[in-house]
Order: sequence, then C-alpha cells, then structure tokens
Amino acid sequence: MPLNTSVLADYAYSEILKMILSGEIEPGSRIREDFLAERLGISRTPVREAVNRLTQNGFITNVKRKGLYCVKFTRQDLLNLLELRIGLESLSFEKCIDLATSEDIDAIQNTIDDFNKQFDIIMTHYEENAIRELALIHNEYDVRFHVGIARISNSARLIQYVTEVETMLLIARQRIYYSDERIKIVRLSWTQHQQMVESIRLRNKEAALALLEEHLNLMLETQVNIEYSDKTTGQLVSEAPVND
Repeated sequence: MPLNTSVLADYAYSEILKMILSGEIEPGSRIREDFLAERLGISRTPVREAVNRLTQNGFITNVKRKGLYCVKFTRQDLLNLLELRIGLESLSFEKCIDLATSEDIDAIQNTIDDFNKQFDIIMTHYEENAIRELALIHNEYDVRFHVGIARISNSARLIQYVTEVETMLLIARQRIYYSDERIKIVRLSWTQHQQMVESIRLRNKEAALALLEEHLNLMLETQVNIEYSDKTTGQLVSEAPVND
C-alpha cells in the first residue's frame, strides 16, 4: 500500500474508532464505507483498510449476508473482558512493583496530576457538554494510567494485551455519562488511582491488587451494570449480540 494511502488509513482508523468510542457510531449500527469516506473527505481505499483493521481488532463485525456493523457487546461479553482484564492487570501490577524505578512511578503520578488539571478546568467552565467531555477525558487518561503501568513490565505481549482489553472496554466506559452520579464516580475512580500509586511506591502487592479489584468492581457497578439494566425495574437484563 503506497505511503500516502497508509497514512490515510491510519487517519481513518483513528477517526472511525473515535466515532465508535464516543457513541457517534452507535453499537449495532450499520457501517457504510462510502458514508465514512465522504465524512472523512478521503477515498474509500484507506477507509476500507481502516475498517478491515477495526474488524480484526473487534470493533466492527462482519455479519454474513448482511454486512458490516459496529460491535454490540452483551453484558456477558463485558464480564468476560473484565475477567480477562483483572488477570492481565494483576500481572501488570506485580511486575510494576518489582521493576518500577522512582522515575517510573513519578511518570504514573504525572498522569493522575494531568487528569486532575483537566478535571478542574472542565468543572470550572461547566457547560452543557461538560459531562460528555469529562467522560471522554476520564476514559483517555484511565487507559493511559493502566497501560503506563503495563509498560513498566517491558513485556511487549503484556503491554499489547492490556492495551487491547482496555480499548475494547472503552465501549462500556463511555456509558458513564448515563449515570446520575457520574461526577462522583469519576472522582472515586481517580482517588483509587492515587491509592494504587501509593501502594506501588510502598511495594505493597497485596494492597495494590486489592485496590485494583475494587477499581474494576467500580467499573462493573457503574458502567457495565448500568448499561445492561432495565431502566424501569433496575434489574439486570441480557442482550443478544448483533450477529446472533
């Protein structure tokens, strides 16, 4: 693939993924390469390459005799991803505690400090779209935090797998702005991040892993369960995937 087409494919991949993770392309909706090419102002060739990559990475599904659709997870799909995430990140945290230098830990702390600055700016200039903006910033920095810990392992595979699972779960994380207590949830999440860093500084694996489990339970209760519950009764419900 020519260089300029390759660059355009990378651009298309990034932009389409943003549309999926922001909810602009809704879960289960039809993917039209011609519409995307028009929206991005580029030809269909790099868009097709980007869509193929998004399909390989699990964000788009190719339904036989029907076409391409944005992935739509069932609650069980997300529970499976969370189970995988706790296994991967438990290993990631253990390796971080074993290998992290003071500079490494300071870099993780900087991610927290940077998020807090962004949070304060959003809350100071609170506007109509503030909650959506807050959710997107929260998601971006949360991934940066957890992948940053994985990078300390120097294990390319672990970094890759943590990144992939974190990115897939962004589809659930975007739902945080449906909650009436969204600001409280974000504050609590970053309080937990701070506590995890303090446990890493103390080289306390037991405390760090307990905090990680608590952190993932917060996601389960506030972002996974809220997405798959009956809005009238509050009871958890199942939802069939698009390719069933």
